[in-house]
Amino acid sequence: MSNITKNFIFAGFLFLAAGVTLGALLAINILREILVSSAPGIFLVHSHINIFGFIFMVIFGVNYHYIPIFSNRSMYSEKWANYHLYMTIAGVIGMAIGLAVLSRVGIIISAIFEAAGAYLFMFNIIKTFTQKPQIDKEPLKDERYNESDKIAVKFTRLSTPYLILGTTLTIFISLMPDGYIRFRPVIYHAYFLGWIAMMIFGVGYHILPRFADNKVHSLFLMRLNLKLANIGIAGFVFSWLLGIFFGSGFLGNLRHPFGILAASALFIFVYNIWRSVFIKK
Repeated sequence: MSNITKNFIFAGFLFLAAGVTLGALLAINILREILVSSAPGIFLVHSHINIFGFIFMVIFGVNYHYIPIFSNRSMYSEKWANYHLYMTIAGVIGMAIGLAVLSRVGIIISAIFEAAGAYLFMFNIIKTFTQKPQIDKEPLKDERYNESDKIAVKFTRLSTPYLILGTTLTIFISLMPDGYIRFRPVIYHAYFLGWIAMMIFGVGYHILPRFADNKVHSLFLMRLNLKLANIGIAGFVFSWLLGIFFGSGFLGNLRHPFGILAASALFIFVYNIWRSVFIKK
């Protein structure tokens, strides 16, 4: 495991410790009243540290480890990855301070740092995928997984734009007086449905069948999973976003059928992975 991955995961666990400690303090009535009176946005701080500080940092670290392995390519730039680490740490800490005191300037500057780190991550991953494969280094090569790995990589590639969408939206909504309240659900769904879920689909299809020494149950279902997830999640996020932006109930309500498609993709993933892991072929 590279130092980059270790540093991201270590930073993620430090933020987890901070988030859990803050949550425990907020659970005590007397301390909660003191914290809220001195830092009105303290609950937003708790959420941001746990989500962006812990979950995102760990996912970044895991990606820097696994993407070069199952794409059979070396990481394009370790320097970019380190810059990504520093920008994200600075962004999360700055955002926590800005949210605590509800400082728009602090929130905007911190959002720019977080977005810049996400852009570096995206460009680094894209450049990694566009490099030539390492012919003499194929640690996970197995003919049973040739086709499924190609589809798994598509999940991973398609997940990154949702991360960029979420971080970019964070910058824009920080410029609006009521932006965070209005657009927060869209941003969370872009992150969790778009980036994290798509990433889990790709990594899950790549790793879990190997753990069971079995091939993916159905490539047809895997491809269907990819199509439904891509259409459903994109439609869900953008219809909701445009509905809020234009104040259109019609556009906002379009997210419901797209949400059904996204949920169908999740059920297909669960079924396909269950058959791949627990039923030996």
